[in-house]
Amino acid sequence: MATSLIDSHTHIYGEEFDLDREAMLQRADEAGIGQMVLPCVDRESYERMLPLVAAHPLRLFPCIGLHPTSVKEDYQAELTYMREQLELHRPTAIGEVGLDFYWDRTYEAEQVAAFREQLQWAARLNLPVILHIREAFSKAFEILRAVDLPELHGVFHSFTGSSEELEEALSFERFAIGINGVVTFKNSSLKDYITRVPLGRLLLETDAPYLAPTPNRGKRNEPSFLPHTAQFLASLYGLSYDQLTEVTSQNARRLFRLPTR
Repeated sequence: MATSLIDSHTHIYGEEFDLDREAMLQRADEAGIGQMVLPCVDRESYERMLPLVAAHPLRLFPCIGLHPTSVKEDYQAELTYMREQLELHRPTAIGEVGLDFYWDRTYEAEQVAAFREQLQWAARLNLPVILHIREAFSKAFEILRAVDLPELHGVFHSFTGSSEELEEALSFERFAIGINGVVTFKNSSLKDYITRVPLGRLLLETDAPYLAPTPNRGKRNEPSFLPHTAQFLASLYGLSYDQLTEVTSQNARRLFRLPTR
């Protein structure tokens, strides 16, 4: 595989990889995964990723942000910690941040407040923002318009919204659309309309350890599985594997300002 892929969203610092992390990274290398963007979900995840990133410069790129499902009563303390870290280290992106009303809406107001604040960070620092939106697109779109930050740019990560929600997401012209293994699932309707995304705005991701693509659905996901999603998308777009991965890797390098490895 000639093109070096970029996994634009992977949680390989998680405890799910503690027993075979280096072997997993070797498999990723063998599968042609050149670089990976590591989103943060809370303080603990950020502290776990830093030594891993330090051990793999030019390959792993850290982000910082409070995931919406990590927003609890103490969310202000988490945000304070992250603001302090932003003064010490410039991350690759702010994220993953957003709204998630799928499991629980107990902290809906707090999620909204945290989301708005972190969008301000991204705008102030001119960093891309990685958006996690689940069962909350209407509210998220409302907030993105209300904050009125024209410099905002980033990605709707793990996009699984409806056809109509995709159209609205695409109206935010400085945002890419991140696609992972979900598109390969037999019961996913995403494959019916995902090619509306212009190639120049498409990103590939695993969201490992979650959402392993077919034929590995149900297994622990890892970056080496990314080619399955890439090949599936290439077929949908009527492109060769190398054509699709060259464009999506260029997109990721441009959005996240990644160096050439």
